Amino acid sequence: MISRYKFLLLEQARSPLIAPTLRARIEEGVKRLNSERPLNPKALAKLRRLLIVEYIYNTNAIEGNTLTLRETRLVLEEGITIAGKPLRDHLEARNHLEALKYVEELSRRRIREFDLLKIHHLVMMGIPEARPGEYRREQVYIGGSSHIPPPPSEVPKLIGRFLRWLNGTIESEELHPVELAAVAHAYLTAIHPFLDGNGRVARLLMNILLMRYGYPLTVIRKERRREYYKALEEADRGRAKPIINFVARAVDESLTLYLGSVTGMLPLSVAAKKLGMSVDYLGQLARKGYIRATKLAGRWYIPEDEFERLRKQ
Repeated sequence: MISRYKFLLLEQARSPLIAPTLRARIEEGVKRLNSERPLNPKALAKLRRLLIVEYIYNTNAIEGNTLTLRETRLVLEEGITIAGKPLRDHLEARNHLEALKYVEELSRRRIREFDLLKIHHLVMMGIPEARPGEYRREQVYIGGSSHIPPPPSEVPKLIGRFLRWLNGTIESEELHPVELAAVAHAYLTAIHPFLDGNGRVARLLMNILLMRYGYPLTVIRKERRREYYKALEEADRGRAKPIINFVARAVDESLTLYLGSVTGMLPLSVAAKKLGMSVDYLGQLARKGYIRATKLAGRWYIPEDEFERLRKQ
């Protein structure tokens, strides 16, 4: 099964992997974002703080961390310990701050085996049962999944093959950055090299590759967990399009958020009222990626230029 990833994209590269409308919107978003650089430092710093909290909350919540978004913010920004919440949940939040700093450094160079182990060590520091920075030494099974990860004896060899593919093979060089990031994420989770923390490491790796090409930090949201896992299952069966388009929608949301910091944003509820639409309907369009919109601190927002486009329609 793992060998499928090596050839999967080369075989499919002849046909569009990202939905054409979504791809055009992403490429236009990157172009516009680059044209607006340098962004206002004060606005950018505030947006970055908010997005880091969103990222850490969601990446941990997907794996069962019980801290709410507000509690995650308190732990990260105020250093508060939340009564009744496990120590591990606090460690997972704090650890991710350090991991994100390292990830930013990695976006500027090739990724080595040491780097993957270091990311895992940073994410799982203080959680001995996860064996921070070490490959697993036993066979594991993924609850609710038909995919069986390879035996532990094969993990180092498979990671070596994965990194050779990632760091400049013909297959990886031919891909759109979003395609590369999405499939690298799926490839690493299929190997499942660690006893715990595989998803968190894979999502950080995905962001390393995206940041390398000028994309902002991209959040995979807890409420889309079922769709996310289903897309990964499809990748394990040799079908890359679901995970690629899932990641592409998340990238589109992050670009929308950054561009909105320049052009201005409206809460979706305000936009719906002005457009004479129901909030539920506009929310469905946003969640399905039919309009440019993004979520921040639990609320959906729409950029003012997208609002104007809808208004004219």
